[in-house]
Amino acid sequence: MAARRPFAPAPPMNASFAQIRFPLLAALLALGGCATLPPPTAELAAAQQALARADAADADQYAADILATARVELTQAQAALAASRQGEARTLAVAAAAAGELAYTQSHTETLRQEYAQRRDEIAGLRRQLQLADEPADALPGDVTAVTAAEDDAPAARLQALEADPRLAGLAAYQRLQAHQALEALAAARRSQQAAALVLAARRVSTAELAAHGELLERAIERLDRTRSELLVEASRREAERARQEAERLRIQAQIQAEEAQRLRAAAEAEAAARQQAEAVIIDVGGAQAAKLKAARKRAAELARQEAELMAAQKAAAAAAGDAGDAKTPR
Repeated sequence: MAARRPFAPAPPMNASFAQIRFPLLAALLALGGCATLPPPTAELAAAQQALARADAADADQYAADILATARVELTQAQAALAASRQGEARTLAVAAAAAGELAYTQSHTETLRQEYAQRRDEIAGLRRQLQLADEPADALPGDVTAVTAAEDDAPAARLQALEADPRLAGLAAYQRLQAHQALEALAAARRSQQAAALVLAARRVSTAELAAHGELLERAIERLDRTRSELLVEASRREAERARQEAERLRIQAQIQAEEAQRLRAAAEAEAAARQQAEAVIIDVGGAQAAKLKAARKRAAELARQEAELMAAQKAAAAAAGDAGDAKTPR
């Protein structure tokens, strides 16, 4: 190995060159340090995706403040990247992504709350329709206020409370992992990074809280959907039973009406038959009387004829007797 040369100090330089050299060296070192950091392309893409997802979830309506913060931070991150401030751009992009995810989760959870309330109202209406007693509502966590500002200095306590809630056990596992990682990063952050790390941790914890509550609401909505389906089946069954009973009532009514019509028809037929019989009797009686009258007239005519014949015979006999007497009397 070659012997190491003793360190030789650089020759002295004039004052004017030193005044130029040291600021230039500092700038070169700063540029070199920035150049060692890759551009936060993935972080910016994640932030843009988070904001797009929040926009699609109507976060402008349900999480306007945190969504506006996310947009501002994304714009600042893009400006920092354009200025080659890679570290600042990465920090802002990560913060914007966390804010966008929080806005999405807050909006999604609020949508689930409204859907849950709608399902409860539908089920209450069905139970009233079926004349069933109201059932107690599911025990759901209270509203969660999304914490977005750096003054929230207790994200660890909030995450601990979330972990201790038995109703939320096993829910939002990925968001809880992100919250734990953010708290670990906060604990390891330098003093200059404490504020940004605290904001990020608070957002991650808020996202975990809201996501857990949202999953709990989803489970409650699934139960309500099953209950609603059961009530709809029961309502359909009762409606079918009512329809069957109504059909049976109409059948009996139609049968009664048919029997009554048959009775009236039979009565009318009997009345018509009796009337025809009476008319026939009247006709028969009239015919008999006419026959008797005819026979009487015929008998009277016969008697008159016989009487006339007798009278004629008597006259003839009398005439004959007269003629005989005249013959015996002398002239």
